[in-house]
Amino acid sequence: MKRILALLVILALAGGYWFMQNRERFFPKPIATEVAPQRWQVSTATPSQNMTRGQVNATNASLDEDQKATETNATKAAYPSDEIVRHDFVQDMSSYLIERYLPGGTKKNPAPEGRFDLNVKSLNIRYGVDFPGLNVDQTDTLGARKIVFSHVLQGSVLDFMHAAYTPLFLDSLEQGLKSTTHTLPSGEEAAITDEQRTEMLGLLAAKLRMIGQIVATLAKTESIRPLVAKYLEDIESVIQAHLAFWNLQGENATVTASNDASARIKTTIQTREISRQRLLQAIVSSANPQGMDASELIYLAQWVYRRGMEDPKRIGSIAKAGELLIRTSAAVEERSRQPRPELDPELSENSTQKAGE
Repeated sequence: MKRILALLVILALAGGYWFMQNRERFFPKPIATEVAPQRWQVSTATPSQNMTRGQVNATNASLDEDQKATETNATKAAYPSDEIVRHDFVQDMSSYLIERYLPGGTKKNPAPEGRFDLNVKSLNIRYGVDFPGLNVDQTDTLGARKIVFSHVLQGSVLDFMHAAYTPLFLDSLEQGLKSTTHTLPSGEEAAITDEQRTEMLGLLAAKLRMIGQIVATLAKTESIRPLVAKYLEDIESVIQAHLAFWNLQGENATVTASNDASARIKTTIQTREISRQRLLQAIVSSANPQGMDASELIYLAQWVYRRGMEDPKRIGSIAKAGELLIRTSAAVEERSRQPRPELDPELSENSTQKAGE
């Protein structure tokens, strides 16, 4: 009997040892498998045991889609967004600038060389009246302008937008140029060639550089401000002289009074033109502008003056804005010397939609 009990104990110990060595065959250890970035699936079998071939392919496809989504999100994250000046503003600006480029040998520009028709007044009206891409109340024009200038004309905000939006601006230009066509004299539509792309970016860089230099100079040169103030006063004098003349016509004024009012109009106009020439000479002497007509120079001078009158503390930020615009022009010029890059398709789709609006 004792021999039988001893034999049973030995068999039990041997069976226990065998079970411990092979326990995973009966109770598989849970395995955590990453089926997507930061997404895990817990299973008690190996992937080959737990999935059929079709399931494995499906999981691989899911991994690819999640990877693409992650890369797209990473691309978006590369373009931080401002609370007032949104990405739509940069993309709309890019589309607007591309529309101003007229390649040579086209229906709108038969000349052999392309030209860039950008007027700072029309540009200011577009973004100071319609406010595309700006997070403001478009129905309140004056209030919206105040919000935009108060927000943007700060040193830290300007630094942020230059660093964050310059890459977005360059990529938006590239995508817009890829989807832009022009009409040839024959009536056929033609895409922008590599040579035309280089030309357009070069012309844009030169324009941005000149605007930046003028804005920075106007903000830094104190002697120009009183000349702008005098010119604006003389403009108002001309307006008042015309009003006085027309008011006399409704009062059965004497010939002498009408002649005096007419003479006053001529005098105020002459005074205004003298002020305009003095202001223009001061701008030319200080900024040495190239490729900008007198009306643009005068308009920029008034714009800088008014922003400074609204808040004298903004003068430094205005000068900085001009300097950053010069740096942006350098980035555009550098891009013009590089081959066309492959960019985010989603950005390309947005640019195409902007161009078609």
